[in-house]
Amino acid sequence: MNNNHRSIFFPFLAGRGRGWACLFFIILLASCGPQKGRLRIRGEFENLPQADLLLYSPDGGIMSIDTLHILKGRFEYETRPEDGEPHTYVIIYPNFSTLSFMARSGSDIRIEGDALSLSQVKVEGADSLVSDEPRRGKSPLAIGKKLPKSSIIKQKAGHYLFIGFWAEWKHGSNVVNYNTRLALRQHPDSLTAFTYSLDLQPAERPTNDYFEDSLRWRTYCDYQGWSGPLVSKLGIRNIPYMILLDPKGTIIAMGCDFNRDISPALQKIQDKQ
Repeated sequence: MNNNHRSIFFPFLAGRGRGWACLFFIILLASCGPQKGRLRIRGEFENLPQADLLLYSPDGGIMSIDTLHILKGRFEYETRPEDGEPHTYVIIYPNFSTLSFMARSGSDIRIEGDALSLSQVKVEGADSLVSDEPRRGKSPLAIGKKLPKSSIIKQKAGHYLFIGFWAEWKHGSNVVNYNTRLALRQHPDSLTAFTYSLDLQPAERPTNDYFEDSLRWRTYCDYQGWSGPLVSKLGIRNIPYMILLDPKGTIIAMGCDFNRDISPALQKIQDKQ
């Protein structure tokens, strides 16, 4: 290649065309991050050379379930959220455990970890993480004890109360709503219900009464996730989680599995009637 050709294709090397040089570096820098209005998610996993992860957003960051293709332990994904607001994104691993985080357009999310220890995965670039791992600490809840008083939870006089905790970002926890409907259908005259959502965005969950199949119960969300005052006061450590109170406000059943932990107590109520 002669000097003329070098000047045409690389004018900055010939000492001319400083504007072209600046443009070249601007383009180069832009290529290192997501384009304006787009969200990039990149990941690198040890001990996971090839796999497909599922990605979805419960509050509209993306409108369908997408697939993250891992090849040689790495993947890269870009999307364009409809607005600049932060949204919740949930990645489902092959073993059906999940990773949840909040991010907005323009973010460059970097995920690194070992497939043999998914609970230790590191996430950089997100607005915040949404932990779905069981929380540690002592809980004030115990069968036979009164539920700590709260202005949020109101129990109808003479009725048993079913309480359920869940969130859109926690895969499978919305089974609480199915269990609530089931319990109310079985005990329409003696049971009321209250569900609490740990979601983080107003678009995810309304705070008014929840209607489904003509059944009505009160639901609540303060959009603070694990930091919510009620969650902290009751020492809720994982979701889904359910509590059953007798008419005096005493805990008679609680746990994360409706059939194992709650249903037997409901059956005893039915047998008494």
